[in-house]
Amino acid sequence: MLKEILFNQPSMMALGKMLDKAAVNQRVIAANVSNVSTPGYRKRGVSFEEQLRNAMKSPSQNMLRSDPRHLPQPDSLDKVMPEVAYVENGYWNGINNVNIDEEMADLAKNQLDFNIAAKLLNEKFTGLRTAIRGRR
Repeated sequence: MLKEILFNQPSMMALGKMLDKAAVNQRVIAANVSNVSTPGYRKRGVSFEEQLRNAMKSPSQNMLRSDPRHLPQPDSLDKVMPEVAYVENGYWNGINNVNIDEEMADLAKNQLDFNIAAKLLNEKFTGLRTAIRGRR
């Protein structure tokens, strides 16, 4: 019970999901960079932000679906997962659709996203630690 109250807060869960997304995105970007000169390779990307946004907007209570024609309940935060998908964009370098400059920019952005989420989560845990220990 206490664990759920302390650690299942929407903000903490969202920050944890953002760290998950950054880890998956790092692997996807690394695969794209390593295949920049592979003929026919299709660039991959991670979709996550829209799912997270929808889950954060959804009510935390469980809704009862009494008729199959009713809209389903939006996914809760614990069900939000980063999804890897092929990216179909207009860029073509003559070999595949990977733009190394774009991948390097995405890598830098991903690092910043990870650092921000890690710092915010660390501050939440520091606050909990301070509350548990108390100030002297």
